Amino acid sequence: MKIIQKIYKSAFLLGILLITSCTKDFEETNLDPNSFNTASPEVLFPGIVFKTLDLIGGDMNANMFMNYASYTGGKGGQFPKFYYSESGLNRYWSSFYVDILKNNQQIIDSYSSKPGYANRVFIAKIWKSYVYSVMVSTFGGVPYDKALATDTNVPYNTEEEIYVGILNMLKEAGDGMTVSGDKLGVDPVYNGDNSKWIKFANSLRLKIALRISTGFPSLAEGHIRAVMAKESDLINTNVDNATLKWGLSQENWSFNYRNFVYQTVLASVYPYTNFHFILNLKTYEDPRLNAMIEPANKPLVIRDYLYKSGSTIDKVLVEYSIPYYGKPLGGNRTLPSWDLNGNDNILNNASDDSYSGPKKDLFMTQDASYNVITAAEVNLMKAEAKLKNWGGTKTAETYYYDGIEASFIQYKVTGFATYKERDGIKWGTSSIGKRDLFGITTSGISSDPMDKIVRQLWFALYNQGHDAWCLQKRTRGMLQAPHLAPDTNSGPNGLYAEAPERMVYAPIEVAVNPQAYKDAVAVLGVDLFYTSLKMNKPYTPIKWESVTAQFNQEFASYWYGNSEDDLKAAGVPYKIIN
Repeated sequence: MKIIQKIYKSAFLLGILLITSCTKDFEETNLDPNSFNTASPEVLFPGIVFKTLDLIGGDMNANMFMNYASYTGGKGGQFPKFYYSESGLNRYWSSFYVDILKNNQQIIDSYSSKPGYANRVFIAKIWKSYVYSVMVSTFGGVPYDKALATDTNVPYNTEEEIYVGILNMLKEAGDGMTVSGDKLGVDPVYNGDNSKWIKFANSLRLKIALRISTGFPSLAEGHIRAVMAKESDLINTNVDNATLKWGLSQENWSFNYRNFVYQTVLASVYPYTNFHFILNLKTYEDPRLNAMIEPANKPLVIRDYLYKSGSTIDKVLVEYSIPYYGKPLGGNRTLPSWDLNGNDNILNNASDDSYSGPKKDLFMTQDASYNVITAAEVNLMKAEAKLKNWGGTKTAETYYYDGIEASFIQYKVTGFATYKERDGIKWGTSSIGKRDLFGITTSGISSDPMDKIVRQLWFALYNQGHDAWCLQKRTRGMLQAPHLAPDTNSGPNGLYAEAPERMVYAPIEVAVNPQAYKDAVAVLGVDLFYTSLKMNKPYTPIKWESVTAQFNQEFASYWYGNSEDDLKAAGVPYKIIN
């Protein structure tokens, strides 16, 4: 942390100078050069939000979280291949403390005792809670209590200590903010609407408490019961979603646009959509597939035995193209022990640039948006809280359907009434699903209510990579395939790797904060990817080299239906092979 203190002196001045161009409404902010040491919340907060957006919703999302959440497949680079770059980790660590938390703490320290600033201080505390919730669920214990002091040796707080602190801050904000009190004059999140900030505080409190409900059940239960007792103060409709937005001016462009659209990148680096995510959406004919995902650059040609036109008995081999297919984490790599014939792989000839990717007009534009928390997520979390008997005025089933419908509305798609009746989606039903490319996992959904809630959260959280990664770590609710081409430094044997349990600490900490780092590692056990955090649900890793694998095309078969007539109705060109 010593280096952070040194970096801060120059970085803070630069941040202040750049602050008027860091997110929407920034151009309205002017800095009084005579008030450097007492910059107003309106001057500081928009820059804090932009830095948070660019870090958590941009760089870390694209290079770490989306891969760990099985939203992105086969992306090149050390982080996407389940390792890390020292420079990248050091940059992330410094960005959290220097660019975001230090300036945010200035609002809290400078204005907590000043009359007329109570709501704005609460907003800064909400943001501090959000940022630390990402840090602690990514790394484990981190410097918290004394992180922003002037000490050169900064101790790490434990996971539990941090969760106690941020949940109490959110309680304080949710209970203490007033609708009619002071407002944030330049507010890039809610445009000065305090009622929405109150809902955000309570919804974030629910999210964090559920996240730790396995590791710290007593702490979680108390906070969940409290927020579930006042549901009207939660985000219940999309109009209250906490959504951050980049801008159209070049300095405000989204991370994805800057890095994957504006400049030419290798096809292997582009964030194509994960095979399993598309497999799951297609299995249940989810209309969100078309809204979330771009059709493949090069349609995949498949062969299916379909019923002849007008017949329900006779079949014919037909060749046609399908519009969507995702990229496995390890591309077409297989394990030697599976002894598979590569000629049987339907994706054998697929090039790096052929797969489906994120919807361009939603996720790859200059002014793309990033959701921190949505109505769909909150309603599905309420379904889980109800299952745990921790409050709620509706049934878990009703909350579950409310969450799915909110997601449909968010993506402006229709067909909810039909979708919710499908086997596996409908409450109380199950589906065997379809096998993946290698036949080692499926898209099946059991009749267990938590299985359904977790799967729908995975769908609804698309592009919220950190939240989906945490969802999987704390529930183990989905059997996810391993990365079959990880970085050579990761994985138990170098052949494959599971999604990390955490990210290792920034190497810079070993050099500049050595004793505190050693103390933190002693609490953690060992500073490795696969050291489980307290919030993570214990599990036994699968020995993937021992499973039985087989190439198949279940994910692609019968894309439009099981007959020639279905192809004709869809207007799909096809060729009869025999």
